[in-house]
Amino acid sequence: MRQGAAIACVRRWDLRPWRLPCAPIDNRIMTQRELEDLPPDECFRLLGAAHVGRLVYQDDLGPLAVPVNYAMAGHDIVFRVEGGAKRAAMQQPMLAFEVDHVDEDRKFGWSVLVRGVGAEVDLERVPSLLRAIDGHGPTPWAAGIHNVWLQIVPHTVTGRRLGAERLSW
Repeated sequence: MRQGAAIACVRRWDLRPWRLPCAPIDNRIMTQRELEDLPPDECFRLLGAAHVGRLVYQDDLGPLAVPVNYAMAGHDIVFRVEGGAKRAAMQQPMLAFEVDHVDEDRKFGWSVLVRGVGAEVDLERVPSLLRAIDGHGPTPWAAGIHNVWLQIVPHTVTGRRLGAERLSW
């Protein structure tokens, strides 16, 4: 067969070994979704609807993303820790916080990324922070005494969502 020549395909009942079986036409069509940028108000709405996100910071080995339970106090992200690396990360000049939702069966999802400055909340500010929290406060899942309150004040917020379906060949 010369280079570039099309290989003929046939249906199942053709038993000639030099002909390849044809794939059903439906298998050649792939459903994809449009990628939509989300406005900031929608990003904050999605942040308020979730309870687990990822704190992103640098440690001695490089970038690190760790899950934390959080709550929203206005636009600020609030979570509690025992101390340790997450507490130390608040000293870095810029942090990131990521929240997403993925539905693999429906091939749908969204992601929100916040970049901002972190700080430890002084104990005398905790009561006013609790009043500012929308809904329930952050409830850590890990065992321990999580009496250190941390806060990220957003500088930027961006988000994307997989939107309307389209067919691709």
